[in-house]
Amino acid sequence: MSAEEEYKPVLTRKNRLELFEFQECEEILKSLLADTQTEGILKSFEIVPATENTGFLGEYFHLKVTYQLENVEEERTARLFVKSVIYQNANMAFYMEKMQFLKKEAMLYNKLLNELKTLSPHVWCAKCYYTRDDLFVMQNIEDLGYVAVPEETRFLNESQLRPILKALATLHASSMAYERKHKLTIGVELGECLKEMTVDPDVTWWTIGIKTVLAVAAMHPMVLEDPQAQSYIANELPRLLDNVYYMVNSSPLHRNVFCHRDVWSGNVFYHKLRPETEGCVLVDFQLCRYSPPAIDFLMACFLNVEPKERQEMQQRCILHYHDSLRAELLAMGIDIELELNRKDFEQSLKDFALFGATYNCAAATILRLPNNYLKKLKETQPADFHRFCNVDRRPEVLRLISEHDEFRRYMYDCVADLLQLTYYNKDIL
Repeated sequence: MSAEEEYKPVLTRKNRLELFEFQECEEILKSLLADTQTEGILKSFEIVPATENTGFLGEYFHLKVTYQLENVEEERTARLFVKSVIYQNANMAFYMEKMQFLKKEAMLYNKLLNELKTLSPHVWCAKCYYTRDDLFVMQNIEDLGYVAVPEETRFLNESQLRPILKALATLHASSMAYERKHKLTIGVELGECLKEMTVDPDVTWWTIGIKTVLAVAAMHPMVLEDPQAQSYIANELPRLLDNVYYMVNSSPLHRNVFCHRDVWSGNVFYHKLRPETEGCVLVDFQLCRYSPPAIDFLMACFLNVEPKERQEMQQRCILHYHDSLRAELLAMGIDIELELNRKDFEQSLKDFALFGATYNCAAATILRLPNNYLKKLKETQPADFHRFCNVDRRPEVLRLISEHDEFRRYMYDCVADLLQLTYYNKDIL
């Protein structure tokens, strides 16, 4: 049976806007008003598709609830954000249900994130008010005073990267404080909620991504006329990249924390008034793991900055992240030297450099495609979108490389990082 033949789902909702019963919205309103210790009566609700920047692994809506507070005549309206399993694309809906991406994220909000965010005064994630296996409802980040990166933004500069690193430092410090408070290890306590969703030999998104990366590596100008390099790419590099499967798990050597594991510019929101000094708000927690903070740091740097600029700013970014972590832990009454000193952190970055370079190459075949290629495919050709994501993307990626100079240059730069680290055995950090 082919990969496509496995996908024979039946859509369960008659209408993609039939998300809630009235009673559910009453529960959501009660949870929302608990923040201000008030009570109110739900008058009506409306569900509107979100039109702003959204991801590929869900459908997104705004829930508008109209209500009346006790002893107040005028009605009020609140807007909340809803993330739902994919309804529009039946093949992707089945894939999402099979992988349980959204169920994992909903469980993390219930069991960890809502408490974790209370351990620091800095805002780094939104509060969740309601969850089901197929959706969850949370604060609308834009209404909190944060904005997404403009859609036309392709790469970040150092000033834009620093707030992301600050948010990660807050997340990581909060997880350390949580473990001390509850006298537990998050990776043990929430093991079932933190399973690997992407970097796995049984996950097609990853395996076809690696096949695509190897195909690009074989045609890279650095090695195109090098028979020894071609033999290495065909026979040795695939086995070497298998080491990444172990790197995504909890480390027996390095300090582990609760990691976001999907820190690209589409998953961060900047403070409207102080975008360069306030930490970002992070969204999309479906890929979270319990692993060394180096994993998040490397992903933030590799996925958001062009390779040459990344190498130039790397040491300053290391210092900024570690200083931010130190400040967060100090405010929580924790000595950073007992948790993650700078020497150990820098060693972990070297130990996990292969993960950063490899993941960046695979992600580029999804995130860096020219002219909104994947978004258009998702909206207009759902079967082709599923095939590209979960069956085989080599033909299209190689075609796009041949037709688009900017995409070809970026893919070659990413793969050059990987070849420098592996075939040429050079440090890229």
